[in-house]
Amino acid sequence: MSCAAVVLIFECTTSSTTGDWPQWRGADGTGVSRDTDWVERFGPGGPRVLWEGHVGVGYASVSVLDGRLYTAGWTDGHDVVYCLDAESGETLWTHRYPMNRYNKQHDGGPAGTPAVCGGRVYTLSREADLICLHAETGKVLWSKDLMEQFGAQLPRFAFTGSPVVYGDALYVDVGRIIAFDRVGGDLLWRSKDYGAGYSTPVLLEVDRRRLLAAFPQHGLVVLDASTGTERAAYEWKNPYGNNAAMPVVNGNRIFISSADDVGGVLLELADESLRAVWQNREMRNKMATSVLLDGHLYGLDKAVLKCVSMADGAVKWSQRGLGMGSLIASAGKLIVMSEDGELIIADAAPRSFDVRARAKVLDAPRCWTAPVLAGGRIYCRSSVGQLICLDMRAGSRETAAP
Repeated sequence: MSCAAVVLIFECTTSSTTGDWPQWRGADGTGVSRDTDWVERFGPGGPRVLWEGHVGVGYASVSVLDGRLYTAGWTDGHDVVYCLDAESGETLWTHRYPMNRYNKQHDGGPAGTPAVCGGRVYTLSREADLICLHAETGKVLWSKDLMEQFGAQLPRFAFTGSPVVYGDALYVDVGRIIAFDRVGGDLLWRSKDYGAGYSTPVLLEVDRRRLLAAFPQHGLVVLDASTGTERAAYEWKNPYGNNAAMPVVNGNRIFISSADDVGGVLLELADESLRAVWQNREMRNKMATSVLLDGHLYGLDKAVLKCVSMADGAVKWSQRGLGMGSLIASAGKLIVMSEDGELIIADAAPRSFDVRARAKVLDAPRCWTAPVLAGGRIYCRSSVGQLICLDMRAGSRETAAP
């Protein structure tokens, strides 16, 4: 199979606009927001806080669609899925179910971000409970126990990936990559067991054929998105099997990275095989996935924020002091959340790390969750459940540049 024309699919079957963020790392899985209604600077008193809330312990980010926000957290022995008004923070509905906390070496709670598409919300628990809820009411439409029904094996830190929707299919990685009809929940296909599932799949297209790139324990695997047939695989030896970052796609090249001093590799997909273009230890993504802008990867090399050339892996700049943070990007800017709760907006440029604005917005430790920009608002969440909404809209007096 020739791979001369590989492009990323920008698709979730919704009426999503540039102000929406319907699933983990956005509709296309790139971590780059298409939102244009926002400013890159804070006022003298910092960013304007629209509202604050508490959504339980956990690391789930938020999904935003049609004026509603969806996330999840753990409280009193239960996982709770929340639907909030995105503008006011008012709780519209919740759905709860019994769940262990899984606070091994961290605070625990759900790590997967809900996906919302076509009037349905999908969540995946740490024990691989896949639940489809009505987006307006929170009513359970269908659910699957992926450990019992499909033989998923609980990994060391339990499951942390997110369900994602592309077209009419819902995809999850629980060691086995599994595809369901997103409406009725019927099984479309399942792969063989590739080991512990901490990452989230991403869609790409090769010669008009839809493929799915996943990063389970044993390395990168590229599957036919319609049938689950394995098209290519690349073994990636990680001593602990902790592959949590998503694959990053650029044309017919795919970047994967993990910590534990393993590093990253850029792979080229051609003729149903993957070959290494370069490999080094300059970008070791432990949890947060890098973002790609204009041929450069921006991401956390463990606790060091770096800019690395996608072409050859060369480091352009590095910035310490942010801890195990996370980031997204929009309009040529990086939106970075430090581990201790500082929000930073900086230029996404290979020349240097130039900060446009920075402010402490969360007080709790372990702010590992990626921020989200949607509808001119930035949402930030801590591991103990603080959720804050910042008004960054261009018409807001408090956020306008001085």
